[in-house]
Amino acid sequence: MDRKQLDELVEQQAEKRRPLARITRTTETEFLINDHKYELVEDHAHGFDFDEFVRRYHPAFSQFDYIVGDWGYGKLRLRGFYNDDRAVQTGPFVSALNDYILEFVNFGAPYFVIHNLEARPIVRKSHNTRNRHRSNKNRNHNSHRPRRNHAFVEQKVTTKKKPSRKHKDMVVKAEEKSNKHHFIIRESKN
Repeated sequence: MDRKQLDELVEQQAEKRRPLARITRTTETEFLINDHKYELVEDHAHGFDFDEFVRRYHPAFSQFDYIVGDWGYGKLRLRGFYNDDRAVQTGPFVSALNDYILEFVNFGAPYFVIHNLEARPIVRKSHNTRNRHRSNKNRNHNSHRPRRNHAFVEQKVTTKKKPSRKHKDMVVKAEEKSNKHHFIIRESKN
């Protein structure tokens, strides 16, 4: 399969793909994504393509205050940024937007910035189960050990080496001693 056939397959798959969100355009710079307001803030070198944005948008971007899209090698890449006043520990924050554009967007490539007017944070579930188990006082003291409810029995298997027959078929022909080393010359019986 050559590169041209591969590109055609990718295009066919992209055409079959349904958008993951309901996106409607209200004006030239404003649109709704799942009934939340968004505004096109910056459109550098006419980089905003509404149809391609609809294809590439994922609902995970609804948590970000800003969405930046840039074009590289004919593909649209999206990246989300938070406002600086948001209580998010890790970022990326909109104050680093210029650095992102200078470092990661191809020089002179078209890009756009969309402002999410109704950003909603995604609530992440805690995977910490230690606190939940500590309240149960009737637990076994060995509860910190992992349970072993396997459908099989774990056994350690070691291989036993057979004794080498190599030396049984040998006959010592001569022993030589030098000042530094002791040599044994062996000869096969066969």
